Amino acid sequence: MAKQKTQIITIVCNKGGVGRSTTAINFAWSLAKKRKRVLVCDLDAQANWSSSLAINYNRDVVEYGKNITNLLKSSGESASDYIVDTRNEKIKLLASTLMLDSTEVEMKSLLDANIFRLFTHFFSRKLKSDFDYIIFDTPPQKSSVLTLNALLTSNWYWYILSAEDQWSLDARVVIKKIIDDVKKLNPRIKPLPILLTKYVNNSAQSREMKSVADNKFASGVFNATIPYSNIIAKSHSSRQSIHEHSPGSLVAQSYDKVALAVGRFISSH
Repeated sequence: MAKQKTQIITIVCNKGGVGRSTTAINFAWSLAKKRKRVLVCDLDAQANWSSSLAINYNRDVVEYGKNITNLLKSSGESASDYIVDTRNEKIKLLASTLMLDSTEVEMKSLLDANIFRLFTHFFSRKLKSDFDYIIFDTPPQKSSVLTLNALLTSNWYWYILSAEDQWSLDARVVIKKIIDDVKKLNPRIKPLPILLTKYVNNSAQSREMKSVADNKFASGVFNATIPYSNIIAKSHSSRQSIHEHSPGSLVAQSYDKVALAVGRFISSH
């Protein structure tokens, strides 16, 4: 049986607080439960999940320099040399540091057209064959060279929408413009259905957001949503995935359903 193609997904929304990073980690954990091998690439300079997920962030990422900042400054090394282990043997991490913002500023000052093929260059065919999924968690900036690079090497982009936040819906205009530009260089990229986070079942706002999003986005909306829960904040405080902190919770079960839905969608397209 031929090996399934590595699926590269960039998670996007230029509005902060919608659950991009939370989704990246917990979605990856749900995939790992299905025995999928996953690489999470943290492109957010806040580095919150990098410092939480890495087995030893200070040693491996900071002291040994295995991070995306040093990868971008390297002279042609494979990204494999900068990947670190996590608490889940099925999940590997290309970690971020607080220096990533300044690195991106330096990159923007360059005029070399190759700056838009960074991950294609660093992610060799052999590296990609080590994973079933590669997930890019992106920063909330409207203009990010790193987000653009991630999209240029991805098969899919995935818009995360906070069900109780109208601004996260309005922000789609910016992402649409970015995707239109990306498709000129990466015509194979496709949208996954929208994921609604912080969903409140008895809220008219959440129900309306789901209906509007289903009409506004050509890709539609996943039926599975991520419920609003203070358990998520507690898992953040404990620096754990929701699957570690509250494995039997509705939120953990919801991410498992989302992982199943994503797999089915990709298989059928």
